[in-house]
Amino acid sequence: MAAIISGLNTPPIRRLKRTWEHVSPRFLSQFEACNAIIDSKMNFTKYKQVLATAAPPCVPFIGNFSCIIFHMKTNHKSGPYLTNLEFIQVGNRDKLPSGLINFRKRQKASEVINDVKRWQSQFYNLQSIPVIQTYISESLGQFKDSKASGDRFWALSNEREPRERDDEKMTRLLQESGFL
Repeated sequence: MAAIISGLNTPPIRRLKRTWEHVSPRFLSQFEACNAIIDSKMNFTKYKQVLATAAPPCVPFIGNFSCIIFHMKTNHKSGPYLTNLEFIQVGNRDKLPSGLINFRKRQKASEVINDVKRWQSQFYNLQSIPVIQTYISESLGQFKDSKASGDRFWALSNEREPRERDDEKMTRLLQESGFL
């Protein structure tokens, strides 16, 4: 879910205002609900609540999709697990003032890792479909150069929906509202 939401929130997709207007209110409502679930505010509180009710197996959102999804920046920074590990690493000393190893820091990191491992406690019963695997590999293989890919998606977005001048926008809005 996080990957799909991140992809839909990339600038080339999000800027398509007229296209988004054609999405049914039902789907927009579902999209906004998913956005709210993976919102990074308050350390992903809503996401953690939903995840707590899920039964394994599950593939939780571990971390930064901005490097994965088309190598473009998204609204989502680090996931709850990476954020917690970062806080533990940065906010706790490796050694105590007495010079002893800070085992509490290691225990906290272990708790986060064990939480992730919990989702691996059961296996998915999935069948390999070579045609689909090949399609995904070839599709993703097209986007190795992040700068070129970002430029390509931005160009496609502008081709789909060119930027409107202010007077064009005003005319369109007046027509849509029935004044013209």
